[in-house]
Amino acid sequence: MNPSHGAAKVYAQALIEVGEASGALPQIIDDLEAVRELYDAEDPEFRAIFTSPRIEAGVKRAAVLKAFEGKVCREVLGLLAVLVEKRREVLFDNIVDQFERLRDLREGRVHAYVYSARPLDQAEVERLKRTLEEAGGKNVRVHETVEPALLAGIRVRVGDRVVDGTLRSRLHQLRNHLMATQE
Repeated sequence: MNPSHGAAKVYAQALIEVGEASGALPQIIDDLEAVRELYDAEDPEFRAIFTSPRIEAGVKRAAVLKAFEGKVCREVLGLLAVLVEKRREVLFDNIVDQFERLRDLREGRVHAYVYSARPLDQAEVERLKRTLEEAGGKNVRVHETVEPALLAGIRVRVGDRVVDGTLRSRLHQLRNHLMATQE
């Protein structure tokens, strides 16, 4: 395991335990997601400043507290402050990833990544979700991606298992079969 993943897991575990003990876990989840969005995409300057080793820790801590105080819960604000103090800001996205993995384990949830040539309607997504939950015995969160190059059908990945029912895959299999029979 990468040492940064180990450290991130320790922070994530502590955050979950504190959230469960205080009853603030739902708020921690929401606030972590909000800060993660800011960290990942909304404001590239935030990530650059937050992770910059050139900015003195005390100055950065004061800026983080000023920026987030009253906007995120005490636990998330505390995490951000500790990361700055210990100069471990670059672990933030790994901590959120580990937090989500631990939360999924606790809640018995898996993620299904569905790729389709066209957007699936809500009834199709719900039917697929029910089927996957019945097959695996766990709660399923569906993440849908549209890939027009698939032509038709869907490909589903849950963990390391992939079921490919796309027309593109079938055509590729047919092509390979025809080429093998011509030899």
